[in-house]
Amino acid sequence: MGIFNNILFRLSFFSTVYIIILIFISPFLDHIFTSLEQSIDKKESNLQILGEIIIHLIVISIVWYFLHKNLRNYLEIIMNIKIKEATQTAIDIISAIALVGLQKNLIEKLEYITISHPFRLTDLYG
Repeated sequence: MGIFNNILFRLSFFSTVYIIILIFISPFLDHIFTSLEQSIDKKESNLQILGEIIIHLIVISIVWYFLHKNLRNYLEIIMNIKIKEATQTAIDIISAIALVGLQKNLIEKLEYITISHPFRLTDLYG
């Protein structure tokens, strides 16, 4: 029984690899989009900010999908092991949380739209 057959080692190893890679990729994604302060300085409407939030989430989803798919295959080939379902589920959860959690501009805009400055019917029709 090799070390790679140990589920705790697999979870720890693959989660660490994914998080390290996401720590390097996430700032690039975050800086593609403007910060909340820049959006307010540009006098963007709530709908424009909401549109940017939606686009940001779509970009994150696409990047996460390709990274996740390719990194898994790459790690399986390099390590000569098969990532099983339990490990894959843990990687899915950790990588999704890490990728979204590292998006400072997105989080600030989500808080602004939902808490600090909620939408009103007059914003949509006025």
